Amino acid sequence: MIRRLNYTGRIKIHRSDLRLATREADGVLSFDADLRLKDYALPAEALVFVEAYRQTSWMRFPFGTVADIQVPPAEKRQSSEFDSAEGIRFRVKVTQPQDEHILLAAADRIPLGKPEDEADKETLLPVVPFELGDEVWRVDLDDEPRLLVNKSASADWRQMALSPVFVSLVYPSALRQILTTVLASGHRDAEDDTDWRSKWLRFATLLPGVDPEPPSEEEGEDAELRWVDEAVAAFARKLGLKEKFSVAWHLKEGA
Repeated sequence: MIRRLNYTGRIKIHRSDLRLATREADGVLSFDADLRLKDYALPAEALVFVEAYRQTSWMRFPFGTVADIQVPPAEKRQSSEFDSAEGIRFRVKVTQPQDEHILLAAADRIPLGKPEDEADKETLLPVVPFELGDEVWRVDLDDEPRLLVNKSASADWRQMALSPVFVSLVYPSALRQILTTVLASGHRDAEDDTDWRSKWLRFATLLPGVDPEPPSEEEGEDAELRWVDEAVAAFARKLGLKEKFSVAWHLKEGA
């Protein structure tokens, strides 16, 4: 099947034709890539690049041409700009062979997959270490939602983010902020797998007891807030967050 041009005149590369995943060995972060581009209407000699980015950190890797994808050797796929895999996104770009500033095809905001031997479900809210001053955590909505955790707040920020007290206090609030932002944007489509807002709406509608139809814009802000409250309550109930918090807090008091 030949992929067609989209309305901008630039070919949109489907995520189903791309697989990118990070690996960490001996403290060194690298990535794997499987790119399937031959079914697109692209010049055989067009140049292929993979870009890894997070916030202001960015790295670019040449991957040969459309007709001859050349995966760089492992030592040249090391992501030295990043101290962890959390929150990394990828772009794949195909450019004119004579001028790599002329973009022919692209895919952006590609989330991390995992190697085949580590396959797992997609993470909706990646946890990313970040310098936040005196804040402990923050939801970043600049691109797709990420939970920023102050890497200076604990000697082990990963363990802190997994602790029952942190999870029970932070995650319901993060869910409330994300769902409120989605509804405020006017987005109501829960079926578009390419849009993070759809994924979060679908997540909420699948929670036990939540109305599967988010309120329309015409129903007003009060209806939106009630639906978000319903979703957050269902989330907390499903995970038993009050019980998790109580147990962890009482253990702390008895320490």
